This record gives sequence, C-alpha cells and structure tokens, in this order.
Amino acid sequence: MGSLDGRIAIVTGTSRGVGDGIAEELLREGATVVGCSRSPLDELPAAARVPGGRERSAQLVCDQGDYRAIDEFVGKVIDTYGRIDILVNNAGGTVPSPSVDAVPELVQRIQGSPRGTGDYERSVLFHAFAIQMNLVSPLWFAIRVCPEMRRGSGGSIVNISSGAGHPAGSPTLVSYGAAKSGLNHMTRSLAQEWGPDIRVNCLALGPTMTANFHDFVLPADDKDGARYFDKVPLKRAGRTEEVGRACVFLCSGQADYVNGTTIEIDGGMLPGVLYDAGLKTITDLL
Repeated sequence: MGSLDGRIAIVTGTSRGVGDGIAEELLREGATVVGCSRSPLDELPAAARVPGGRERSAQLVCDQGDYRAIDEFVGKVIDTYGRIDILVNNAGGTVPSPSVDAVPELVQRIQGSPRGTGDYERSVLFHAFAIQMNLVSPLWFAIRVCPEMRRGSGGSIVNISSGAGHPAGSPTLVSYGAAKSGLNHMTRSLAQEWGPDIRVNCLALGPTMTANFHDFVLPADDKDGARYFDKVPLKRAGRTEEVGRACVFLCSGQADYVNGTTIEIDGGMLPGVLYDAGLKTITDLL
C-alpha cells in the first residue's frame, strides 16, 4: 500500500520536467493524478512508467493564464472523481534575461510570452507573463480547489517555488524572482487563513535536471555540468524524482503538522551563486 492510496491529486505542468517527476512519484504512492498542460496529450506522460498508472491518471488541457479555463478544468476533475485531496502548483518558469528593461526578442520567444514591438513593450509583456504564470495562476488554482477540499475531508496544497525568490534578490530573473518570493509569502498567508482544513506548503527549488535545464541553462561546453555545479555543495543538480518525493512527504500522513513553510531543495547552495553561469547560455545565443 502507498502512503497516498485513494487520494485525488491535481498537478499542473505535467507534460515534462519537474511536473512529470512529481506526477510519477504521486502515482507510485497510490494517488490518482490528473495533470494538465497547454497542449493536448494522449495520456499523462508519467503514467506509462508506473504499474497501473494509466488506470489512475488523466491528462487534460488547461491554459492556466485563463481563470475560466482553470474553473472548467477543476470542474471536470470533480465531475469525474468526486473530490480533490492534493494540488501541486508546479507550472511556471521563465528564462534569464541579460537586461531587465530591454528583454531581447530571443529571450521573449523562448519564454513564450506575448510578443511586443520595441524594448519597452516586449519587456513589459515578458515580466507580466512571468508574474502571471508563477504567482497569479497558482493563486487562481488554489482558490478554485479550496471549496472542493473543504467539502471533502480537507487537503494539501504544495506550491513549487524557486531559490530565485530569496530575499537576497535575483538579477537576470527580476520578475520571476519577485513572483516566487510572492508565492512563498502567499503560501504562508493561505496556510494561516485556510487551516485547519487545508495545509499549504512550498518547495523552493535550486537547479533541477530536466531536458530544458540541460538545453537552455547548461553551457554548450559544460553539458555534464562539472563546472556549473562546482558552487553547489552536493556538486550536482537536483532530480525531478527528489522533488516528487518531497511532495509525497508533504501530502502524506508523515507531515500533517508541517504547514505554511517553504522547504529549500537546492543542494545547500548560497543564494545567487549561479546567476552568471545560468545566463551564459542565453548570452552565447545572443
């Protein structure tokens, strides 16, 4: 028996990367996992790697930048499964920019924000998109599932944040860092407002090895990360399954008194030590 047997979980951004790893670990612990992505997929990608995973999963389309799409998505989960026990707000991310006030067109294209004409409009839309996807949309998801969790036996919400939200600041990731800092604060506030019915916690990730991280962060001349991770005490990136297991811990009966906290999963690195290294791939492309 798994520690999450019978639980119904929503995980956002499950098409790849960290969300895929989280979905897999929740499935392995017995949860039914409903994932979402902006484009349709035949199934939850993680389901094929877990025995019985296809029978306990679904992958739906949801544009988390549209609150009406979130409303419809959560409604479908309730109609199908009857309740929601777990929400993992994972979808988000951005791309470092060498200039906060003149975001290059290439950086905007990689991020996927709306296109603008000229430095000012392009930068405004880039930053607005980062804050929407990394702060506002997770709040929309949380307030939509809250009444559903309360109608059941309560629930657990896990927000996926970043070391970029550290109070020390995050040059090259200004809007993203501000959004993740807000997400950490939102976690604490919701935990206080929604207890005792719903626990809300946060995981602040350091460098985590995904396909996008390998392709867009690690420099072309250091693809094994030997130099990149030299400033991380554990000398490596985190793994998506490690993030997933932390989510399992927070949502299982092993952590029922953990509430309103942000746990750092970053290998013990100091804030800011990798900003220049992370920007190098982008500047090389430019």
